[in-house]
Amino acid sequence: MKLLHQIASTTLRRLQSLTLYRRLGRRVVSGVTLREATDADRLAVQRWLNPNGNPEQGVLHDPKVTHWVAEYHGQLAGFVELVRHPPEHFPYTGYWLSSLYTKHRWHGLGIGAALSQTVIERARMEGAPVLDLVVYEDNVRAIRLYYKLGFEMHTLPELEPKSEGERASTGRRRVVMRKRLDDHP
Repeated sequence: MKLLHQIASTTLRRLQSLTLYRRLGRRVVSGVTLREATDADRLAVQRWLNPNGNPEQGVLHDPKVTHWVAEYHGQLAGFVELVRHPPEHFPYTGYWLSSLYTKHRWHGLGIGAALSQTVIERARMEGAPVLDLVVYEDNVRAIRLYYKLGFEMHTLPELEPKSEGERASTGRRRVVMRKRLDDHP
């Protein structure tokens, strides 16, 4: 059974990289709804992302965080957050796009871009001059998406020791990307 799952996953990933798949899929996915997440949505996301964890953790309300979900015919397809970090969270200060996830079967269909654009527009509407995010440097798909949305690599010197420590302990390193919001839409 595990072998069948691996074959299906590999096949789906290959299909998702095809232009034809993305074009046809975007027509199908035109029925995706993006909306601010309810407590029930956040609980469902918590169960999806951390099935063995405490699901109640996903519904804690924080006025500095706005959550959105993408839904297709009643099914959760994706999730993203806009986090507004106060100065005492230094070096994480200001507006951050966080926790962008799209379920595997929905990759390549524009859901991640739509969720990200929702965060960008809200941050811009609230007057944020920039929007930051962190992403693993080996997550090529996500980085490609963020470049398309106007993000650029950015260095926050205060985060470099933490990033290098992460690489030493896990073998993976996160990088910061930034989008200027006060330039143009």
